Amino acid sequence: MTKIHSLRWQFASDPVHQKFVGDRLLALKSALREEIQGQTDERSLRLATWNIMHFGNSGSYTRKPESMLYIAEIIDHFDLVAVQEVNRDLTALKKLVDDHLGSDWDYIVTDTSGSNKGKDAGNNERLAFLYRKSKVVFEREAGEIVLPTGQEIAAPGEEETGKSVQFARTPFAVSFRSGWLKFKLCTVHIFYGNAKDSSPEMEHRRREIAKIANFLAERQELEVAAAVKKAKAENWVNPQDAARGSNYILLGDFNITSPEHRTMQALVDAGFEIPTAHHRTNLGNTHHYDQIAFKAGDLRFRILRSGVFDMLEHVYRDIDADHYVGHVKPASFEKNSKGKKRNREQKVNYYKRFYRRHQLSDHKLLWAEIRSDFSDDYIREVIQDD
Repeated sequence: MTKIHSLRWQFASDPVHQKFVGDRLLALKSALREEIQGQTDERSLRLATWNIMHFGNSGSYTRKPESMLYIAEIIDHFDLVAVQEVNRDLTALKKLVDDHLGSDWDYIVTDTSGSNKGKDAGNNERLAFLYRKSKVVFEREAGEIVLPTGQEIAAPGEEETGKSVQFARTPFAVSFRSGWLKFKLCTVHIFYGNAKDSSPEMEHRRREIAKIANFLAERQELEVAAAVKKAKAENWVNPQDAARGSNYILLGDFNITSPEHRTMQALVDAGFEIPTAHHRTNLGNTHHYDQIAFKAGDLRFRILRSGVFDMLEHVYRDIDADHYVGHVKPASFEKNSKGKKRNREQKVNYYKRFYRRHQLSDHKLLWAEIRSDFSDDYIREVIQDD
C-alpha cells in the first residue's frame, strides 16, 4: 500500500490540481486493481519490467510530485519490478522507495555503466530491482555480468579489425525466492544505436542479446549438472529434483522490434521461452522492445499470464492536455529549445509528445504472473511416495 499523504500537503496551494490528481490517482488504482489484482492470484509472483525513462535525471526529466505518486502506485501492484534507465543520481529512486512505497519495499541497484568522463553507449545508466519484502526474498547473490576474455562482442562495424567490446550496459543478475520458487533474475537494457534494420548497430543489438542469452543458458546447464551430481552423491531418491532451483528469467528492454525479427530469434536460439513475445510496449504500439523470457529447471514452473499496463490510458491522457496547458502551466511549456514562445497548439503538442513521457516513461510496463506455490504438488508427491 503506497504512502499518499503528500496528496494533501504537496498540493494544498492548488485545490483544483489537487482534486485533478486525486481523481486520476483513483482511476489509476481502480484500473490496476482490475487489470492486475483482478487477473492474478495472491499466491503467485507478480513480476514486471519497466524502462522508466531517464529516472533521476534533472531538467525536464525531474519527476513532479504528481508523477511520483503515479509511478509508485503502478509499481506497488506488483511484487518484483526490474527498472531500467535509473540515473547516476539515486535521489529519485530513494525518494520513490522511502517516501512513496514505504518500508514494505527494498531495492538493489547496480553501479553506473561506462566511464566517469563524457557520454558513452550506456548513458551512465543503472539497472535496479525493486521488491516487496513480504513476497520476495533476496538470496544474497548478485552480480553484474562481464563476458570472459575471448567471448566479447564484436564492435559495430569493426568485424574486420577484430575490435570487441563488453555490453553497453552491463546485465544485472540476482538470486531471489518467492514462496516455493527459486530463480535467478537477470535484467538488461540492450544497445540501441541506429534503428535501421541494415545498420551495424542493429546487428550489435542481436549480438548483445545472443551473448547474454547464451551466457545464462550455459550457466544454467553447468549449475544443473553440478546440482544433480551432488544429489546423486548424497543418494537422493530423485536426483533430478536438484534442478528445481535452477530457474533463469531474463527480462528488460531488449529493443526488439517484432517477434519475427532476428533480435528475438537470438533469445529463442538460446533455448529461452518467451510468453510475452506478442506484447507491444512502446507508446506507439509498434515495437516489442521489452520482454520476459525464461529457462526453467523446475518442471512445475509456469507463467500463468502476462500483459502490458498502459498508464497513459489513466493518467496524463490526451484529454488532460487542456488542464496542463490552461491550469498547471509548467514552465517547460512556454518556450521551445530555441527560446521561441509556443502557442496553445504547440503547447498541447509538447505535452503529448514530450512532457508526459518525461514525467512517466516512453515505455509501458510489461508484467507476468508466475506460479510460486507448489505446496499442492508437494503433498501429491508425498502421498504417492507412501
